[in-house]
Amino acid sequence: MVGAQAQTASSGSDWWPSSIQSYVGLNGGRSHFNDGRGDAYSLYVGTAWPTGFGLEAGGTDFGRGGNTEAYGFYLAGVGRIPVNDTISLFGKLGLMYSRSDNAGARDHGTGETYGLGMDVSITRQLAAVLQYDRSAVHLNTGRDRISVTSLGLKYRY
Repeated sequence: MVGAQAQTASSGSDWWPSSIQSYVGLNGGRSHFNDGRGDAYSLYVGTAWPTGFGLEAGGTDFGRGGNTEAYGFYLAGVGRIPVNDTISLFGKLGLMYSRSDNAGARDHGTGETYGLGMDVSITRQLAAVLQYDRSAVHLNTGRDRISVTSLGLKYRY
């Protein structure tokens, strides 16, 4: 007796399955420097695997806090835990390359960045994001830890 096996068609490949979800996001909020506060903006892209882990790359303009102005680019691993069909919690850990200007003295370097947040789905592809990030930024006076609290939108595709 010969058995028949059904095969399903998949739009993904072995190394990039179709269940991977990519996204792009834009956040705006407040940055907190040691010597002041500023307006901050982040633009990022990412990929999430079905296991709950993913990668994210982006840039953050920390704005101006006191005499300091800074921005940086990061690459981070992201872990996600769904709470229900609408809400998920996430954490990020990675490295940031930053550049700063502190009263005319410029500096740059790498440091750690991490964050916690929550996604709330508005539609299947659009989500609101509440996020807290903290990054080590190089200044001519040493390293400063700048935190950012932000709200944003994430488009999933």
